[in-house]
Amino acid sequence: MRIEVELKSSDFFIKKDCGIDHEFITDWCIKHEDHPFFAHNEDGVATPNQFSDNLRAYVRASKEGADMSNMEHMHQHHLSTKETQDFYTYNPFTFGLRPFADIYWTLNRMFYSNPQVREAEESYYIHGWFNVYCKRENDVGYDHIPFHKHIEVMHPHIYHGFYCANVEPSTTTYRIGPEQPKDEWVVHEDYNDMLIYSSSGYEHASSAWMEEKPRVTIAFDIFPESIYFSEQEHVDFQWSLDTQMYQAVPFPKLWSEEEH
Repeated sequence: MRIEVELKSSDFFIKKDCGIDHEFITDWCIKHEDHPFFAHNEDGVATPNQFSDNLRAYVRASKEGADMSNMEHMHQHHLSTKETQDFYTYNPFTFGLRPFADIYWTLNRMFYSNPQVREAEESYYIHGWFNVYCKRENDVGYDHIPFHKHIEVMHPHIYHGFYCANVEPSTTTYRIGPEQPKDEWVVHEDYNDMLIYSSSGYEHASSAWMEEKPRVTIAFDIFPESIYFSEQEHVDFQWSLDTQMYQAVPFPKLWSEEEH
């Protein structure tokens, strides 16, 4: 199922002051930036026990000189830090830490309050990862997330968003593509302890980070089970879902209308 792309401010769902311990999340992510979990071997590739079968196949094929054009999405070393590069190897919503669980629960209520989500009657999954960015020193390092998108075509039931742990001051900009006039882009001011999500097909980028303490967000994709098991639509989303389904966890509605 594809939809025409139209970028509107009303497409974004935002909750400020979530009451989540964003300082704990910030410090935890910074502390674990060099954790062995994110270790790379001498070839710059994540350690083997972090790989799914598909990603092992990617590494084998690349070493054997195979045509990698249809798998180019799996590694984006030119884009980001290792926590972002290895997004498909972990999921903070499985870590068993209260602040990450609080993001899951707060987002769950926020997500299922969306009439479009309720009307879809889909079974959803969620996959999350860290983005930790520092200011550049002597033109070295990654100080922002450049424009990118998570799926090649728009789909009404695939969503992307992030939780802001330490983001002030910064902005996130959304656009349909580079051909879209800049005055039609949507720019959001980012605030600590804020959740935001929207349709996943928009290109988005963060502003350059100039602060001493790293910019930390918890990004996530939410997608319906039906797409993954649909042969026709699987082709369009395979590169993304094949990597993420290994780490994704169910995201069912966890509250009743009476509670809401």
